[in-house]
Amino acid sequence: MKQLARLRLRTVSLGASSVQVFIVVALGVLGVVGSNPASAGEWAFVGSRYQAMGGAGVATVNDSFASYWNPAALGTAQSWDTAIDTGATVSVEADILDTIDGLEELVEGAAFAALVMDLNDGGGVAGASNATIAALQVELAKFDSEGDGVVGNISTGLGLRWKNYTLFGRLIADFAVSPVYDSVRFASTDPHTDPNSILNNESGSRIRGLGVIESGVGYGHSFFDGLLSVGANLKYLRGITFDKYVDYQSIKDAKISFGDSDLRKTSDAFGLDLGIMSQPFDWLRVGLVARNVNAPKFDVDGSTGGPDSVGSFTLEPQVRAGAAVYPFSNDFLVIAMDLDLTSNKSDLIDGFNSRLWSFGAEVKVPLWVLTMAFRGGGYMNTASGANQAFAFTAGVGLKVWVLSLDVAGGMSAKSSDVKGGDSFPSRANGSIVLALRGDF
Repeated sequence: MKQLARLRLRTVSLGASSVQVFIVVALGVLGVVGSNPASAGEWAFVGSRYQAMGGAGVATVNDSFASYWNPAALGTAQSWDTAIDTGATVSVEADILDTIDGLEELVEGAAFAALVMDLNDGGGVAGASNATIAALQVELAKFDSEGDGVVGNISTGLGLRWKNYTLFGRLIADFAVSPVYDSVRFASTDPHTDPNSILNNESGSRIRGLGVIESGVGYGHSFFDGLLSVGANLKYLRGITFDKYVDYQSIKDAKISFGDSDLRKTSDAFGLDLGIMSQPFDWLRVGLVARNVNAPKFDVDGSTGGPDSVGSFTLEPQVRAGAAVYPFSNDFLVIAMDLDLTSNKSDLIDGFNSRLWSFGAEVKVPLWVLTMAFRGGGYMNTASGANQAFAFTAGVGLKVWVLSLDVAGGMSAKSSDVKGGDSFPSRANGSIVLALRGDF
């Protein structure tokens, strides 16, 4: 017995050392590629189970979604499943909706129409037009704030898992509407003769999107009787970028029209994900995943005009850690927490940073051929200087024989107000998954 105890302690020590080595390697990769100006954006909550648990999936994943959350989980998998899913998350940073609404109201008013007529005629402006210019300067100055905007992602995919192997295809589309501020062009002059006329001011909105279709294979392998598992995904990536600039006079037309082929550009790349998982005790599991460690890059059509144009978007590596506690031996209850180890910036919206902290819990109730799972949790972007709104999440899962259905939703208690009395949750998410599973 003493020899077995020593072996177990030695194996635990080896597992802990391996985790430390992986962390050092992952952070070393980030140090090499982290100098690039482009970045990854916010971590997407893929799969209803993990979205309902507030995004705590790195150490809890046990199905085909391991290809996203942590391929190392495939190392201990003994069953099979296939799942179709779709989900979305939207965040309103600061008071951008109210800012755009106020500017649109001013530009569509009679006072602004009179100002345009005065300046285009080349004559001097009257007192009323001077007042309009002053009001316009106030409204445009509200656009001078990095990190403000509307950001979100949409995900849909199909995953197939057989024990330690998985095949997957997934679309993750990130989008953003962000303000653009021009602090130079404010002169009350004829726009035809003076480039600094306020009618030539380039303040407005930039609408950007990056949709990545990833198709790949994943594999996981365990060592020391499941104490340590490692895994990897190799992915072919097709990136579709979208970039549209709208000046402040056309702000009402700032729609996310990703169907406009003239503003899209397609390019291809390969991606690599790495994961590690350790279960030093029956009741504890810890994991670490690094997505897109090779920093794949996608071209952007730079001919869309306006300021702040870019030539490419890059998916910089995202590193996320997680831990899960199983108080009972039958997996009746799991309590989990995840944290982004990287502060993820975004090419889609200047000054926006994301570092999500997530926690959640799941309770399973078996009823003969029916198993029910009740989930809840929450998450917060701890790196957002504009709006650190905590979002609550919840969901339910049902499994009858091998058929299962999972749904999830969430929103923050804090809201973003718009002129006219309307308000929207500053964060909201939703997801649904239909699957065939051996285990649940």
